[in-house]
Amino acid sequence: MPVTQAAQLEDTFCGAHGLSLFYQAWYPRRTAKAIVVIVHGFGEHCDRYHTVTTALTQAGYAVFGFDNQGHGRSEGQRGHIDRWQDYRDNVSAFLTQVRRHEPSLPLFIFGHSLGGLIVLDFALLQPQDIAGIIISGPPIRPVGIAKPYLVTIARILSGVWPRFSMAVGAGKATLSRDPAIVQQIQEDPLTHSMATVRWGTECLVAIANVRRTISQLQLPILLIHGSADKINDVRGSQEIFDRITLADKTFQVYPGSYHEPHNDLDRDKVMVDVIHWLDHHRSKLPMR
Repeated sequence: MPVTQAAQLEDTFCGAHGLSLFYQAWYPRRTAKAIVVIVHGFGEHCDRYHTVTTALTQAGYAVFGFDNQGHGRSEGQRGHIDRWQDYRDNVSAFLTQVRRHEPSLPLFIFGHSLGGLIVLDFALLQPQDIAGIIISGPPIRPVGIAKPYLVTIARILSGVWPRFSMAVGAGKATLSRDPAIVQQIQEDPLTHSMATVRWGTECLVAIANVRRTISQLQLPILLIHGSADKINDVRGSQEIFDRITLADKTFQVYPGSYHEPHNDLDRDKVMVDVIHWLDHHRSKLPMR
């Protein structure tokens, strides 16, 4: 069972379309050596990252995370965006908010699943002030949500009934091999499995854009994926990793892990790898 850690800061900021978005921050006991921003996955929220926040703060990193629109304690229809730009605007607004708290520390971004796709897209378009990205289980080849019949329905309805919502997903048991984690998810009132057809079509466009432009990535990247991920095929991560031309790239596959390596049975190894990568890249940065 992951160790839980209370956030030292909770507040809201203004995201896309004026929506109020909830965020939290966790600080180490000593002076922070860098910031890690968490962008969570579909249907969840930033408070599900206890393993990550605990390990990172113990290693000396400050961690900021927010609930994206339509998720957790933030405003917005569950699982809906009008356009993919909403996610870009939310990340941009959140980084501005983070910089109000910490104007000078190096900043890394950790994005999981949908959050990984959001971060990849953002890093390709707005890499300024980002020291590196950690991408976990991105939906480059989604299999848990992008079933052919759901894709067909989404494309037909998106233009006429964009807010039509349906339950999607491959089931809570596909997220982790740890029964305690699965039980936590099942009992968590802030998680959901609803997505609108517009959300679906916007995600498909974003996936295509990332696949087409990933060779242009200019930020150091750590890409991690569970080999037994039943939601986003690990071959999608291998595909984009092979297309990245930047030399500073690392791909780590965790044998047997499901969709959430940071919440799976080998989560300790995952966090050791993440911290090692962060420490190495932080040490190469000039002092600000």
